[in-house]
Amino acid sequence: MKADKIVRMKQVLTILLLFQLTISFSQQRVIDSCLKEFDKATSDTVKIDILLEISNPLIDMAPEKAIVYGKTALKIAHNINDKHREVQVYNVIGNGYDRIGNIADDIQYLNEGFKIAKQINNLSDIASLELSLGISYSDIGNEKLAIEYYLSAEGFYTMLHDAKGLCECDLDLSDAYYKTKQPDKALYYVERGRRLSVKLDNPWLGYLYDNAAEAYLLKKDFAHAKKYTLKSIEVAERTTNLYTLADNYLILAKIDFAKRNMAEAVIFANKALGLAKQTDIKENLIDAYNLLSQILENQKKYEEALKYRNLYVATKDSTQSARNNNILQEYEYEKRDEDVALMKAAKKQEDAELKEQSVINIVIFGTLLLVICILVFIFYSRNKLRLANKKIEQAYEEVNNQQKEIIKQNQELIWTNEQIKSQSDHIEQLSNIKDRLFTIISHDLRAPLATLKGILNLLAAGTITVEKFQRVVPSLLNSVSTTSELVDNLLHWSKSQLTGATIISSNFDINELAQTQVSLFERQTLDKKLELTSEIPLNTFVYADKNMIDLVLRNLVGNSIKFCNANGKITVTSKQFEDYIEISVADTGVGIAPENIHKVFQSKERFTTIGTNKEMGTGLGLLLCKDFVEKNNGTIGVESKVNEGSRFWFTLPKG
Repeated sequence: MKADKIVRMKQVLTILLLFQLTISFSQQRVIDSCLKEFDKATSDTVKIDILLEISNPLIDMAPEKAIVYGKTALKIAHNINDKHREVQVYNVIGNGYDRIGNIADDIQYLNEGFKIAKQINNLSDIASLELSLGISYSDIGNEKLAIEYYLSAEGFYTMLHDAKGLCECDLDLSDAYYKTKQPDKALYYVERGRRLSVKLDNPWLGYLYDNAAEAYLLKKDFAHAKKYTLKSIEVAERTTNLYTLADNYLILAKIDFAKRNMAEAVIFANKALGLAKQTDIKENLIDAYNLLSQILENQKKYEEALKYRNLYVATKDSTQSARNNNILQEYEYEKRDEDVALMKAAKKQEDAELKEQSVINIVIFGTLLLVICILVFIFYSRNKLRLANKKIEQAYEEVNNQQKEIIKQNQELIWTNEQIKSQSDHIEQLSNIKDRLFTIISHDLRAPLATLKGILNLLAAGTITVEKFQRVVPSLLNSVSTTSELVDNLLHWSKSQLTGATIISSNFDINELAQTQVSLFERQTLDKKLELTSEIPLNTFVYADKNMIDLVLRNLVGNSIKFCNANGKITVTSKQFEDYIEISVADTGVGIAPENIHKVFQSKERFTTIGTNKEMGTGLGLLLCKDFVEKNNGTIGVESKVNEGSRFWFTLPKG
């Protein structure tokens, strides 16, 4: 029986090798044919279209080549000032960077294209770039923002009656909803997109089947998951789509892993890894390394499992490190542009003041000249003294009016100086915020990362055994989770402090947000054996910024989980008043000492304590809550008793 499985594995791998060779030969033949047409072309627009025709299919098969051809096309489009084709090329290059995991360059190119699309008001290009931006934000885990981009693009395509674009929206929405653990919504968009795809005979059908398989895998409906995976493989093989093909083999491996068919799971995982290495798409490489390490660990092949776990960590860390470096560089560019803008504004203000002073000098000189003329006229016109005196009185009256005008202008100068001082104070405030940001980053981010790096170095050097490493894994996971929470809150807090958060108020049911938090923290409450419930009635409408209040609830519920002991209880409730609604999160946790109550919302220094499972707080969560609640015309407070629990409450205007 074991020999049969080995033979079957060899047969499958041989077929895969032949398929890959066929695909590579077919790709090269198409590219060579297009390049011959490129050499013959005399029109720059035709050359750009040929390079786009080459680049688009390479995005999922050889993304680095797609980027090279795209940049060549971009130079030509710049030279002939073809804005529409510039937008298309920016989109191709951005998608190529997305596939290799360079999200910072991806978003930079997409935003450049988006600016041009808005300038020329091309709705189709705007919608296409919104889809690409949604995919980019999905890749860095911001599925909520990704869904907003997808829905916006869907609105444009509906307006344009573009069925192909709508089909692509359905594909991306189904992808986002299965990633956010909403398989039923994902399957709804899969079916809608499938009907459009069949009519259009476009290439999205394989991706849609792939998303359907992922959704059914979430529902643990392995039969349907396998059925749609095989359909997706059929389409991917026909269209030579290595990206989807690698994803499909990963799904088959996950199905067999879940069903404990380890031998088959290894075969499919290795096939996926081979395709991922061929395309160098980081997302598939990371998933394949991770799955192989889990399968081999289950088979008690710990040495091989550790090898793939190290490859998984190294690939994921290198991708994340490059992304973070590019994002930090982009922040420095934005800060530099902001400083330049402030300097230009100050120079403009200085020029205005000089111009005003010049006008004042002219007025004074004119006044003096007029007085001299009057005196000369008096001296030579004694016989007309009465008339001259009258004119002198008129002249003095005019001088008085001019002096009043001068006084008025002086008052305006005083006001201008006050404005300059206010701007100077604002710049100083921004500088203080920047220093505080770097202090937090250097202290709270470097420490856990240094700890993680040290332990991994010990593991790599063989100083620490795998068994000892496994014992410290929970502590490492807790440290990484805390660091991730700090980064999330730090981004929101710094954006609010540096640029000022944009308030987008709307009427919404707070019950929906509360239920979302219950679902979001389900895993953590199960781990700590906690009871988390929402007693907010349906149709409890408030008027506020939904995203901000979602973050407030998430921080308050997360804090309650941290400071609750096992078998504790957390309850989210609401209370109706005449003009506002009070929402509270109450727990039966360890409570807060009376001497620390006043510190939880202070902004001068961060206050944080260790949770019941030694979870580290970020110290920014409650500051964000206070900031966001007050920006939405509400108030926030806390009531607590040591060893009895705490109740955090906040108010919002009624919807």
